[in-house]
Amino acid sequence: MLLNVYLGGWMVTTIGTLVAANWLSDRRRPHLLAVLAGALWPVLAVGVVEVIVIVAVARTMRAASARQSDQAPMERDEVLISS
Repeated sequence: MLLNVYLGGWMVTTIGTLVAANWLSDRRRPHLLAVLAGALWPVLAVGVVEVIVIVAVARTMRAASARQSDQAPMERDEVLISS
């Protein structure tokens, strides 16, 4: 069963890479690279998941930083008013 999943992923990735290469590039011979990408599709999938996690963490950190910078002047103003 795992062999079937691997081979199916290889086929889908190879076809997807060929379509994307033909659409994005002027060169018409990306066959070797497409077959290599298909063979290494589990590595590519892990890389895509890593990029998604990094983007999500960066957005969360940016949002937290923005919330802190929004709160800092209000806290400072409260200290100045109470003095």
